[in-house]
Amino acid sequence: MKTQLLALALGALCTNAASGDADSNVSTAGIPVASDGAQPLAIPTAADRSGRILAQVFVNGRGPYRFMVDTGANHTALAASLLPELGISIDADKSMTVLGINGSVTAPSVRLDSLDVGGLHMSDLQVPVLAGPLLADIDGILGIDGLENRTMTANFLHDRFVVTGSFGGVPIGDVLVPGRLIAQHLLEVDCRVNGVKAKAVIDTGSPRTLANWALLKALVRKSGASASSLPTNIIDATEALQAAVIEPVSSMKIGAATSGNLYLIFGSFRVFKTWGLEDQPAVLVGMDVLGSFAEMTIDYRRKELGLYPRPDMITLK
Repeated sequence: MKTQLLALALGALCTNAASGDADSNVSTAGIPVASDGAQPLAIPTAADRSGRILAQVFVNGRGPYRFMVDTGANHTALAASLLPELGISIDADKSMTVLGINGSVTAPSVRLDSLDVGGLHMSDLQVPVLAGPLLADIDGILGIDGLENRTMTANFLHDRFVVTGSFGGVPIGDVLVPGRLIAQHLLEVDCRVNGVKAKAVIDTGSPRTLANWALLKALVRKSGASASSLPTNIIDATEALQAAVIEPVSSMKIGAATSGNLYLIFGSFRVFKTWGLEDQPAVLVGMDVLGSFAEMTIDYRRKELGLYPRPDMITLK
């Protein structure tokens, strides 16, 4: 049996809504909510050289293992290199089709008894098994499984990843950005790139911010100048290459916070067509932008993004 998955940017994953085999049972026990006055459960993390957030994850009661935290993924994946240590075998009857921003691949899968991250406990879940350069030095990808109606916070100054219940009416950042959920609980917000309105999907799994051709065309029209592109290639979780170009932009405004002097990667990325964003300016906001803030919070129940800018960032009140 095949379960359809969507892989977003550089190693990100999300499941198709029709995928019955990828369902998991999520326990809320031990996850504190702010309204109860309980302290959130923080997980020590580290931002590695490629700008990823790495959390400590226990699989089948063993660990901790290093998983990349990926808000652009609504399903967790396991690195093939971890199978021998866990002593589990591939489920020969259940493969998963992984669709990347560039290509697709049929991946084997395994059934996990449990996966624990701080106060979040998941049990009896089917996950794809991936290999390749994007998982060469990590043990898996932590998607947003189980975060429905909950909140995640990444503090980039103190390397902390926090999972709690929804904060209710409690402020979650100096800059609060309302959004909406698309493609099975991925958060999309509005932004402006050099003054051009664009849709932005928040993705901590991508070290760089990706953009579509529609945004580049709009930027060229607005400035009245030709693009001065630097060619590059992008690889995703399927190990497919996509030709792209790098363009400098002076600013990206998300809510009242502005990150400046950026280099965006523009291309015909398949994922924008999947989302229905191929013909309008859109970006997949990666860690080059997100990591420039002091802290980022996503409240999935309220569909809100909270940001704490660093002191040297530009804020517009």
